[in-house]
Amino acid sequence: MAALETLERGDFAKMPGGIFSRSFVRAYALEIGLDPDPVVEEFVAEVRKLEQEAAARRAVRPEVTADDREFLARQRRALRILRLSALGVITIVLVTLAVQVPRWLGRNEAANAAGASATTTAPQPAGESGAGAFAPPPVTSAAPVPTEPRLSVLIETTGDCWIQAVADGKVVVSRLFKAGDRESLKAEKELLLDVGNAGMVQWTINGKRGKAIGRPGVNTRVRVTPDNVAEFVQTSEETGTSR
Repeated sequence: MAALETLERGDFAKMPGGIFSRSFVRAYALEIGLDPDPVVEEFVAEVRKLEQEAAARRAVRPEVTADDREFLARQRRALRILRLSALGVITIVLVTLAVQVPRWLGRNEAANAAGASATTTAPQPAGESGAGAFAPPPVTSAAPVPTEPRLSVLIETTGDCWIQAVADGKVVVSRLFKAGDRESLKAEKELLLDVGNAGMVQWTINGKRGKAIGRPGVNTRVRVTPDNVAEFVQTSEETGTSR
């Protein structure tokens, strides 16, 4: 009875396989007056179709195991770390370029300015203006005539202090001074002084006593040019008061 109910429901997957199922179908067809051969062939074709569909349903992707998931997680973490590392390297390179490029440009400009100030222009020969009696006498000496710099500064220290001096774009002094140290500085266009513990420094500019650069323990920066020398030189009244 169970086989007959299964056959009538069309639930062929629960029927016994092989020749037993075909025997049941043949007996059933004879019992109800049908030609058994076509019925058995139709049954076999239907069973084969159902088996193919079942095999297709079972052909799914392999199950992802816990090891597989852990491997994928490690891969994702490694990729994130790699991206962060690359971003860090790029950031460091950009910051380094942003800091160093202005320094390089400043050094090149300072070197160019120093080279330009050191270059002297050769005197051009005077042209003939007519009568030979009015022509200037020829120059007999080829030696250049030395000229005094427009800025001449003498620094004396009464205590420990750090001094950096830049003359016409070139660093000429950068060191720690002790009490009693002296340094002579010369420049044509400008002299930049960066002084730590400025109260320990006394100076003269072009032979004249200079004003106090700053107070003890204070870092002071000054820029001296031929045009603003008077701002840093003591007046006669100040000199008399200091005495």
